[in-house]
Amino acid sequence: MKYALFSILMLAALTACQAPHEDPRAGWDDIIADSFGFDDNTPASISLDELAQGCSKIDCIPAIDEPKFVSVDEADFIADEDLILAVTHNGDTRAYAANILNSHEIVNDVIGGKPIAVTWCPLCGSGTAFERTLGDQVVEFGVSGLLHESDLVMYDRDTRSLWSQIIATAIVGPLTGATLKSVPVTLTEWGRWKTAHPDARVLSTDTGHDKDYSHNRYADYQASDGVKFPVSQLDKRLHAKKVVFGISVGGADVAYTEDYLRDVGSLTAEINGIQIRVTIHEDGSVTATNTSTGKELVPVRLFWFAWYTFHPDSLLITG
Repeated sequence: MKYALFSILMLAALTACQAPHEDPRAGWDDIIADSFGFDDNTPASISLDELAQGCSKIDCIPAIDEPKFVSVDEADFIADEDLILAVTHNGDTRAYAANILNSHEIVNDVIGGKPIAVTWCPLCGSGTAFERTLGDQVVEFGVSGLLHESDLVMYDRDTRSLWSQIIATAIVGPLTGATLKSVPVTLTEWGRWKTAHPDARVLSTDTGHDKDYSHNRYADYQASDGVKFPVSQLDKRLHAKKVVFGISVGGADVAYTEDYLRDVGSLTAEINGIQIRVTIHEDGSVTATNTSTGKELVPVRLFWFAWYTFHPDSLLITG
């Protein structure tokens, strides 16, 4: 009897070991169909098959809709080597720690009286900001839970169209093809930036969410060779996660490595017949100007794989 019972227990244990692993995505919503109701008849500039689902449901990463701020002196939760995003508009300067944005990705803010969304995709290393107005309507943006070319896909809470973060363009839904007005963003180390902006306001850790903002939870990914979600094309002239600043002007695209810009400080180049001047400043900000018209261009700081995926014909300047 004792041996029979032992055999039964062993059989049960072996059966449990051989049971198929549970699908980690079991119970996830089908965000495209269930949350947005999109199908092949929905207006879109891409195939819906190009969208990857990154988490279980819409708003699985909660945007910050009522941001709170502290002074630079009070921002002792940011280490000097930590990455921050900074935006200045109408004399109002604000900084957002990437370690906070890793858990939220979008901040619906009002900067210098202008409704602005500050966005961060930790998978692409891309920080962008844009005016969050559609026509005359001020809107908020949320995290869809979807990715396109590994990049954050946002949705606006008015029309529920899906937007590509890197190119600030609607790619699925009623507003497909519409673009948002970009606002310059600085991405640099906190210690380098704070000295030049002692009166800035800094996003507080009091976000209304119980999150750990003490470290970069994407550090291992960002240091690795691989890309977590599929992209349609890769260019191996640079390490996939090499930081570049991409600029679009006159229908052409160019990318400068951050290392090269820091080496030269400032340079003038002719891109598609247009002369531009690109400068990296002491606080880490990068500006680009059309020298003929004086028009300010908006550089995008991101990983090389992400810039190349969206701009495969881009020039690449490494020094």
